[in-house]
Amino acid sequence: MKNKKTIYNIALASLFAALIAVFIAWFFHIPIKIGANSAYLHFGDAFIFLAASLLPKPYALAAAGIGGGLGDLFCGGAEWIPFTVIIKMLTAFCFTSKGDKLLSRQNILAPLPALFITVGGYYLAEALIFSNWISPVISIWGNVVQVVGSAIIYYLLAANKRLKNIVK
Repeated sequence: MKNKKTIYNIALASLFAALIAVFIAWFFHIPIKIGANSAYLHFGDAFIFLAASLLPKPYALAAAGIGGGLGDLFCGGAEWIPFTVIIKMLTAFCFTSKGDKLLSRQNILAPLPALFITVGGYYLAEALIFSNWISPVISIWGNVVQVVGSAIIYYLLAANKRLKNIVK
């Protein structure tokens, strides 16, 4: 029985990785030009939040890292992949799949530390990639919009009581 559960979790994590990549690269993908950086807004983080609320940690971390990395690859941003994998996995750590409901107290508050991880992580990544510690300040607002928008979508999806039954 444990083997079936493992296979089910791997399949669900793979599905979430695909959803994350698709929502980063194509659905609601909004390109923006910010200083020296051509960035984009997306709401793939909503599915990272959802995966981390539904799946056990190792599977959620894999879905977040793989999906985020593939999203960057599909968008032509290969230089961002190592940073994105780490940032998205750290973001998934903010949420818990333990509990009777998806919108537990921890998961309701989790987008706040996820916001700080995302803003700080991408600030550092951009500073290292472009060798400039001042220009990444301009990108902060885009990361804030991305996480806040993803949090709203996550809250709407997680409010569906039947969704928790997916992993039981």
